[in-house]
Amino acid sequence: MLHSFFAIAAAAVLVAAPAVASAQTSDQFAYKGVSYAYTTETKGDEQIVRGTAYAGKVPFELHIRKKNVQGTFNDRPVTFTLDDVKKLGIAVDPAK
Repeated sequence: MLHSFFAIAAAAVLVAAPAVASAQTSDQFAYKGVSYAYTTETKGDEQIVRGTAYAGKVPFELHIRKKNVQGTFNDRPVTFTLDDVKKLGIAVDPAK
């Protein structure tokens, strides 16, 4: 259950994290009452999203590849597929 909470929270970050061509960008958004601030950058074939949630109290780092996401949320490992994200009703296009 706890693992799914972190995966869902991490998946929420994907809602607003657009793929960008090698430039580092930063942004923020709120999802289900939680504020997220993050930066994105592309290195090779992966997009890296780093930031914080819950008013800067919870750090996260996600490495998004073609079919899966790996990283940490609140210093706990998270791993899920983009298909898992789509099952939550979140539209993600890693090729943007």
